[in-house]
Amino acid sequence: MLILGVTDNHDSGAALVEDGRLVAAVGQERLDRKKNSGAFPWAAIETVLDQVGRKPKEIDRVVFGTSFTPSFVLRRFPEFHHQRRSEGGQFSYLLNLYVLYQVALRGSGLHTVEIDACRDLLSARMAERGFAAPVELLDHHTVHAESAYRSQPKARCLVLTVDAMGDGITCTANMGSMGAVDRIWQQSGFAAINTYYSRVTEWLGFTPNRHEGKITGLAAYAVPPVELVDHFRRQLHFREPGFSTVDYTRRQSPDDAFYSKLKGWSREEIASALQANLEDAVTDFVRYWVRRCGVSDVAVCGGIFANVKLNQRIAEIEEVGSLWVYPNMGDGGLAAGAAMAAAELPPHRTPNLYLGPSYPRNVIARELNIAGLRPKMPDDLESEVADLLAAGKVVARFDGGTEWGPRALGNRTVMYRPDDPAINDWLNKRLKRTEFMPFAPAVMAEDAASLFIGVEKAVDAARFMTVCFDCTEDMRALCPGVVHVDGTARPQIVHREDNPGFYRIIELFKERTGLPAVINTSFNMHEEPIVCSPYDAIRAWRESELDALAIGPFLVTREDVAGQE
Repeated sequence: MLILGVTDNHDSGAALVEDGRLVAAVGQERLDRKKNSGAFPWAAIETVLDQVGRKPKEIDRVVFGTSFTPSFVLRRFPEFHHQRRSEGGQFSYLLNLYVLYQVALRGSGLHTVEIDACRDLLSARMAERGFAAPVELLDHHTVHAESAYRSQPKARCLVLTVDAMGDGITCTANMGSMGAVDRIWQQSGFAAINTYYSRVTEWLGFTPNRHEGKITGLAAYAVPPVELVDHFRRQLHFREPGFSTVDYTRRQSPDDAFYSKLKGWSREEIASALQANLEDAVTDFVRYWVRRCGVSDVAVCGGIFANVKLNQRIAEIEEVGSLWVYPNMGDGGLAAGAAMAAAELPPHRTPNLYLGPSYPRNVIARELNIAGLRPKMPDDLESEVADLLAAGKVVARFDGGTEWGPRALGNRTVMYRPDDPAINDWLNKRLKRTEFMPFAPAVMAEDAASLFIGVEKAVDAARFMTVCFDCTEDMRALCPGVVHVDGTARPQIVHREDNPGFYRIIELFKERTGLPAVINTSFNMHEEPIVCSPYDAIRAWRESELDALAIGPFLVTREDVAGQE
């Protein structure tokens, strides 16, 4: 059985499940080089098929990971959809109307008419490219829940989903048990958490639905003012069994009294209060459902759980026994979730996320030659990379399959020593970034417990950099370059079997320096997706002026390039 999963909303992509195993997944953004690309994912579909050597006619089922988000009109006129998304902003009344429309459709039961129209449209679109399999549309939050449940090993767990809104719903509580996911409760798109974080992100001058992570980073630079936390609580708070609601019939404006009261506060204070209130509301929500269901193992999915500080607070809840965060928690993960749900994959430990395209040696060599680079091919590449890192060089690594999801996990990664406290300033300048979060550490699994406090509750989730932890005194002393101002870090815990080459670099670097981590930041320029192809990697390496590029079996250094000129 070959099942193609597709998502065609923002951050679109495709995934394949073959004979009960997720074998390929890639986001459209990696291929068309447009961050959070909302284009119909033809390139992603073609890529995952090429990865397994299959043709459209061989697909048995085509499953979309959302049903009427986007709506029929937006799917029918994608140019209009993308234009409105780029121009509208979070305070646009069109956004309010869209929320009202989706919630009203769902509440009246007329969403089935919309779903039928979307299915007909998508079926015709797929048929034009040679797909004969029937097209199915799954409920947005059902897919989020199925994604979280089927990507972790617990046979029974509480599954919670929270995002802005999908198919008229913002959050759900579900029970995963005996290989099935049953929804217990849901809340409509009127939930206040819908636009809570993104509107303040825009108000502060950042790009909503893209720069929320910068707000999370800023939050650590101030103590949350009690007055400001209380102010945000008036808009969003836990209201059993979900969240407070917002009147979407009334347009919110950045000049409203609510937002006007933010004037006079620093952006750090605003971010810290915003984050503190979010943590309070969501942890109350999680605690309530853990107690109500009597299940302490929690799996979560939805865009809100891209917030790694929030995830830390959830893991720290006394009643929570373990936390799993679906690694591609936003809408970019819906394609794989839909395919896993359709295949009814049993709950299992996610082996790795190197599910995107990989490139053979001859293709890499050809691109290096076109670029005029004459690399070395070391007998022991990992050892030479470790030597470079120990000598204080910045090394970009390109190897194996492209990571699926928002994090670089060693295959499309920039590495450096973790003991330079000034690294956040000068390396971000090279990469043309303006970030407030520190760089993340990649550590060997055997060292994790001695470096991070409370890691045992979310140790599996931390393989994919989805949770922050407080750092131990040893970690703070040895690796100040990866410890945030609040004493936390967002690690990637690397197991040898997950990525032998990356693991060995960390291991050899520790042998040479005594330092238990290397910096792992994504290999991309500012506002670009993580690199995918050898061409992308070579271009980004040149523009960023990093010291070395380990690409496949080859190694290029600035000294080599200078000697060739």
